[in-house]
Amino acid sequence: MLYQLLRFPLVILFFVFYKRIYITGKAALPSQAPTIIASNHSTAFIEQILVAGLQKRSVFFWARGSVFEEKWSFPKLFRQVHLIPIWRPQEGLKKMQQNQQIFKDSKEILLKGNLFFIAPEGNSVPEKRLRPFKTGTARLALLAAAEHDFEREVFISPTGVNYTYHCDFRSEVMLHFGTPIPLKNYQTLYHKSPSLAAQQLTKDLKAAIAQEVIIIDSKEDEALAEQLLILMRNEKQHYHDSFYNTHPHRLRLEQSVATTCNQLSKSQKIELSQQANHYFVQLKQLQLTDQAVQQKGQFSWSNFLRSVLLAPLALLGWIGGFLPVTSARYLRNQNVEDPQFWAAMAMIFSLLTWLVYSLFIAFLGAFFFDWKAILIPPLLVVLQYISFLHQEYLSEFLNNRTYRQLLQQQPQQIQSLQTERKALAVATEYLILSNLSTSSQDQKNL
Repeated sequence: MLYQLLRFPLVILFFVFYKRIYITGKAALPSQAPTIIASNHSTAFIEQILVAGLQKRSVFFWARGSVFEEKWSFPKLFRQVHLIPIWRPQEGLKKMQQNQQIFKDSKEILLKGNLFFIAPEGNSVPEKRLRPFKTGTARLALLAAAEHDFEREVFISPTGVNYTYHCDFRSEVMLHFGTPIPLKNYQTLYHKSPSLAAQQLTKDLKAAIAQEVIIIDSKEDEALAEQLLILMRNEKQHYHDSFYNTHPHRLRLEQSVATTCNQLSKSQKIELSQQANHYFVQLKQLQLTDQAVQQKGQFSWSNFLRSVLLAPLALLGWIGGFLPVTSARYLRNQNVEDPQFWAAMAMIFSLLTWLVYSLFIAFLGAFFFDWKAILIPPLLVVLQYISFLHQEYLSEFLNNRTYRQLLQQQPQQIQSLQTERKALAVATEYLILSNLSTSSQDQKNL
């Protein structure tokens, strides 16, 4: 009951929390067959909430048992929203013994035609790379398939959830469902050795998920990769993308940039890093954004009009949402120390504070006026969203104005900056195309 009640407000919350959401490959997800959605895991539980919010079928989740014991946790609430604790060796042998029953219960849930979300990495780290996979996902899938001797269709859907910035409000998220893996393919191997079948399926699953994830192999390359990602997002003008998009072009661009960084030689990385660092340091010193430079400070009537016309509504939204927004931020700061939980718990606390605030406003309004006051809370949510949009429109307008002012005051420096940006963008695109060409040739040779 609680699960169904929370789905709609969570979807609304996602579209407020994220500036853009890209969802692709959803048609590939089996519509009725028991399916495990297996995803990378770079936030505490945003992946689970996002996937569940998009599905008509109920989704159940494995969550590491320690989450149920955190000081901020709500164990009874977690179970109501389909979270099932799975215990790890570091949490003690006694608790690990509970996993046998959890596997049996999970198998029954899956075979009832439900979806199951599992993150095979087992733990979450806010980074753009995959960590070693546990075999639990494969073992559960094989257990479910073996229940009917692989005659009933059971699938694993390799899924990638990618963020521009894992912990940041109003960042962007890209969700892609890959080609489902049918468990029937592992019937022969399972009959020979269930353990070997689980190991092979886990290996295949990791390779499939890797196709849907942005991977920066080395932590040392993150700074360069992030700079080039900013550059290429603006170069391809993805700032014009709609807030909800079903085209995979954005994900594939970011993957190509990350893959190119991974495959550069050491000397190429040093040269490109020096070039990118020099450009971005200048941006910071001049208090400019790369988007403003890419747009050459173009005056936008649409941004100007939106900044002016939405200002009164934005102010009302800021005032109306001040209490729940501030309360959610305070609760997160006071109760959550681990950065990997920041974004997830910000969402949960936002949902809770808005629900309490909405009930209070609705009852207060109904007491003094009439029951039409129940329209006030959704109106405040809309106004709060307008406030966030207005802030972004105004920021873009002011950044472009700063560029135009600097162009008047320091024309040579701005022209030099434009030249640097163009050279960096050309070099990056050349390296991406070279890498794609090499990869295509390697595939032909195979």
